[in-house]
Amino acid sequence: MVRVVFILFLMSFQFLVAQDEELSWSANEKLTWDNFKASPDYSHPYAAITYSGMSYGFSADVINGEVYVNYNVNCFFVANKSWVKRRYLGDKELLKHEQLHFDITELFTRKFRATLSKMTFTDNVKAEIKAVYKRITNEKVSFQEKYDLETDHSKNEAAQKRWQLNIDLELQKLLEFATK
Repeated sequence: MVRVVFILFLMSFQFLVAQDEELSWSANEKLTWDNFKASPDYSHPYAAITYSGMSYGFSADVINGEVYVNYNVNCFFVANKSWVKRRYLGDKELLKHEQLHFDITELFTRKFRATLSKMTFTDNVKAEIKAVYKRITNEKVSFQEKYDLETDHSKNEAAQKRWQLNIDLELQKLLEFATK
């Protein structure tokens, strides 16, 4: 039996460092402005930034030529890299918008888990998982950009409500792959 173990922690924007303060996604706990701990960038055009991402690790066993993979995929919010400008601290609609960014990251985390659950791996498992991660991360980034564009960063209330309903529905469809 050959045992291969890889641990990869990847984010959408940059690699994690030891001092990052992460919160795992939870259906029962929503973000509050207290979770946004970074100093605001007042030169930035946005009122707030949600820094969230996915990480994964896996181990693989090759037994009689077959590859067996155990994996762990996480969705997280990085508090010390997320910020809100002081004058928006009372804006509940903006907070809902930022929460939905985190929910979208959870949606793509579920899609990653769902894809991995259906895969048959070869002895090139590291590259196979990395390719899926890269594809799903790219889709997530495009989806997040579309969300901001269509909602005008929370200012378009009708679009914000449509997005909220759509994301809630999509999360329900992938409930079996939810972060626990």
